Amino acid sequence: MNRFFFAWAHKHPNGVPVVILLLGLVFVTFISLACNAPANDGQTEATQIAIKVQETQLSLQENTGDPQNASNTPSAANESPQDSNATQTARAATQIAIDVQSTINAQVATEAAMTTATTLPTATIAPPDPAEPTAPPSSDQAPPSVDEMMEDADILLYENVTKIPLPRYIKQALDNLGLSRNYVDTKDATGNFKAQLLSGIDWDLVIAGVEARSAIQGEFFDYFNDQANDGTAVILELWDLDDIAGAKATAFLTNCGLKVQGDWYDPPLTSRSIWWLYGEHPIFHEPNEGMSLVNYNPYWFGDTGDLLKTIPGSDAILLAGTYAQEKNSYGLLATCHDGRVIIQTYSSHDYRQDDVVRLWENFIYNALRSRFEYELSQSNQ
Repeated sequence: MNRFFFAWAHKHPNGVPVVILLLGLVFVTFISLACNAPANDGQTEATQIAIKVQETQLSLQENTGDPQNASNTPSAANESPQDSNATQTARAATQIAIDVQSTINAQVATEAAMTTATTLPTATIAPPDPAEPTAPPSSDQAPPSVDEMMEDADILLYENVTKIPLPRYIKQALDNLGLSRNYVDTKDATGNFKAQLLSGIDWDLVIAGVEARSAIQGEFFDYFNDQANDGTAVILELWDLDDIAGAKATAFLTNCGLKVQGDWYDPPLTSRSIWWLYGEHPIFHEPNEGMSLVNYNPYWFGDTGDLLKTIPGSDAILLAGTYAQEKNSYGLLATCHDGRVIIQTYSSHDYRQDDVVRLWENFIYNALRSRFEYELSQSNQ
């Protein structure tokens, strides 16, 4: 377009001022519209420029004559030089407008293509449905109940009446509770019993039924003490504490809050009844009710057992004794360590089997319950 303009200007010097004016108007109009109009109005820009050019042409025609009308005159040869110059000037302006419009049309087409490419929606591929996730364990899940924990209890049993032989009341009580698969039975094998105590197994309940007039003494009280301090439930049936109350046995009893008051030796047959001192205690009600040791059927004579008393300030409880009104002395059945330890100092086979077995069921149940309640309290700290 520039070459066209300079060639034309050389041939038509009289039209140069007008064309320069026209070009300036077109340029200003183009810049203004390009800066202020949105890209999608490009076609409107070209139209506006054409209108401006036409307005300029009309102004020129008013001053110099209409070239279109001149072409309709009888003879173009009669045109004056001034008319010819004006006509050529208008044609040049028209050509410039056409060139400008073509440029704008090309720009508009390019921008429209870019806009379309930008705004076209992209295809969305839905991801495959994932496998249904496994719900994580709820943090609010309730811990197992004590009864559920009892089903998995680990129990160590020593009961030294197998060589006499006498009915095994303790074993019968365990079996009645449905714990036949839960206990290791060492019978009256003291060495095996010791080995199991030192095996490192985390026992839930240790039972030592020492009734057949052979003593568990000395180091065993250290083992019982360690088990109790670790939270294990311990049930002991001992009849000769007054004779074996050495340093180790004394330490165990003191840790329990108890001491030996005296020997219960060969009491009259009319004085062998044992009375509940705290009849409301769960050990007399769960899971069995209605047991009594008031009625007796002696098997052993001579040394019958030991009498216990509580140490002032201790949390030990005397549960049963020879005098119903004495709550802290003359005891034959006691508990300590929040119910995890139970000590019986009378002989089981001096009383009715049905009462004794059901009472032992309660001993085992309550000792294990206290054991697992203790374990749950420790885990929540």
